[in-house]
Amino acid sequence: MGMYQSEKTAKELETLILEVVALQKDSVEIVCAHCKSPCCERVDHLFGEKDVLFLKLSGRKKRWRKNGTRKKGCRLLGPFGCTLGPGSRPFICHHYICPDLEAEILRSEAGVLPLLQEKFKIIDTLRSQMWAEYLDDLLRRQKG
Repeated sequence: MGMYQSEKTAKELETLILEVVALQKDSVEIVCAHCKSPCCERVDHLFGEKDVLFLKLSGRKKRWRKNGTRKKGCRLLGPFGCTLGPGSRPFICHHYICPDLEAEILRSEAGVLPLLQEKFKIIDTLRSQMWAEYLDDLLRRQKG
């Protein structure tokens, strides 16, 4: 049986997510590693239904329920940063750019920020599209 439309959209999403990860990588390594108050320590559960669906359709492990020992912040934050691979993180982790990270991106290569913002819009649209297609695919499976 062929790939369902929602799975194709998840593949497109995966490509775009890895592109935004690559675009931010150098700035993230400079800023986040030395941050005194990382955003990861100020948030709790970040996975929404579209993140979970993306993980399912892209064949990633269900690690969002990992029980960490942290009393405060994201349970997936380890001593050396996020314990998830970049493609398995919730979208907000790629999309949220704090003022310090934004300043570093602008300092290093100003054209990257509008490019990131454009890719975030496309990713957001594709996430909604993937959700709708998944529901359509489910109906087709039930009828077929």
